[in-house]
Amino acid sequence: MPERRGNSWLHAALALLTLAALPLGAQAAAPDPALVTKGEYLSRASDCMACHTRPGGTPFAGGLQMVTPFGSVSTPNITPDIQTGIGAWTDDQFYRAMHDGIGKSGEYLYPVMPFTSYTKMTRDDVMAIRAYLSTLKPVYAPRVPNGLHFPFDVRASLMGWRELFFRPGTFKPNPQRSAQWNRGAYLVQGPGHCAECHSPRNLLGATETGDSLAGGYVAQWLAPNISSDPTAGIGAKTVDQITTFLRTGASKSMGVAFGPMAEVVHDSLQYMNNGDLQAMATYLKDGPDRPAPAPNADATKARLKAGQTLYLQNCAQCHQDNGRGIAGSIPNLAGNAAITAARPNDVVVAVLVGLKGTGNYGAMPSFAGALSDQNVADVANYIRASWANKAPTDATPALVSTLRSQSKLPADGTEAARAFDCPAVGGPLVPEAMATNAQASLMAVANDADMDNRVRMLITQARGNQMTDAQIANMMIAAYCPAVANMQGLSNSQKRQRLMSFASRVQDSLAANAPATSMSVPAKEKITVPVAIPPDVMQQVNAAAAAKRQTAADYMADIVEKGVGK
Repeated sequence: MPERRGNSWLHAALALLTLAALPLGAQAAAPDPALVTKGEYLSRASDCMACHTRPGGTPFAGGLQMVTPFGSVSTPNITPDIQTGIGAWTDDQFYRAMHDGIGKSGEYLYPVMPFTSYTKMTRDDVMAIRAYLSTLKPVYAPRVPNGLHFPFDVRASLMGWRELFFRPGTFKPNPQRSAQWNRGAYLVQGPGHCAECHSPRNLLGATETGDSLAGGYVAQWLAPNISSDPTAGIGAKTVDQITTFLRTGASKSMGVAFGPMAEVVHDSLQYMNNGDLQAMATYLKDGPDRPAPAPNADATKARLKAGQTLYLQNCAQCHQDNGRGIAGSIPNLAGNAAITAARPNDVVVAVLVGLKGTGNYGAMPSFAGALSDQNVADVANYIRASWANKAPTDATPALVSTLRSQSKLPADGTEAARAFDCPAVGGPLVPEAMATNAQASLMAVANDADMDNRVRMLITQARGNQMTDAQIANMMIAAYCPAVANMQGLSNSQKRQRLMSFASRVQDSLAANAPATSMSVPAKEKITVPVAIPPDVMQQVNAAAAAKRQTAADYMADIVEKGVGK
């Protein structure tokens, strides 16, 4: 628990006063274990932790900055801390926040808190979540101020918004539908709050109820149409296919989830029981249709041909020339619902920002530094129109430029790193297991002594991961290159000099900190060598590799080994 700067006595006194103010017997009453278990399940289903946890912070202690078109809203601490959390809240106050969007002191809550969906939850379910939260360890975490623009920073301005767009009310089952359908409708509309992301919003940030589940935007990501429309939505999928996707984030017929949806699967949906997931799938498949908006003008044949060349040069080594990837480790692009969505945003953002690894699926590096806006548009359009994909080819350089400016690019995805020809972190020369950690560590150096300490630390960690010295050197040079590339006031010659100096420092440290038994190069250790291959030959290589269920790199390595007589 963070230090209270001499106020621990005050905190304890407040706790005693609060306990004294509770109804008689409340101090000793322990939550029913069954209710706590139910509350933990529902808090997962409601994805509470995702929003109420800042990056690297304690779960449920708040501090996440939710970025909106109207400024940022910081999420509050919902641990049972008396001063800064919800420890002093009554059950009625907690229910009113969830059901009516009104805080402890009667203030209006900003609708980044999805009370517009939680209002459909029963009081019993809300109280179960309350019981679970009360069992968490209290965390002293004062709320960070919001960063909203005027007049949205004045909570009273929400009065008009609520009159226009908020109708509180608990979910009422449809007697004409099955119990499973109603359970799914309750979960989707209430705890799961699916419409908050998968619906378009108006200029005041309210969801368009008439187009619920027709698709919306989460920052620069597109949350696709998940209505029962058989073409634009998921109506043509089976209940089992939808259930599998919800539980695992991957389905042969629906592709692999990435971006915010991957986080929802990781933090929430994977913990739900199969009956509830099947109920959600049943409701989604049998809800109202929501057709897709009309697409913009399609790309020309010449641009699609350019996209094909870029795909073969940059993507096919992993995703194969037929777009099918490698089952269980590299996502398929052919028939992937995220690829064929109504808008190309998710493909574009994935290319620009890269993707984190989830489950058995490896991470994808950012290509922002390697590809221009036109390049990204071309490859996105090619992917969306190839193989079994029939999506509009309407990605444009202007859209890519906008999404590039809105995205938090990794350092190796900046224009400076691209101009300096830095290797991509996570690329073939830089093992993904350590690359991101190395980059974050090396970008934060303050002086030469600090640099030496960080280099030694990373070497020790990398050797613990069974990396060879050559791999470690490759990784650290690639990780540090973007930091050098983005240094202001240095010429390219000076930047190269600095990078060479860093490389020497890494080599010296590797030698000085060699383990007692030096690491020999394993028999199967591979050295990556860049080779220029014509696109038509690369296409044949990818096809042959896919037939052997190998990556193109492994396939070519086997050929070379056989060719030299090994």
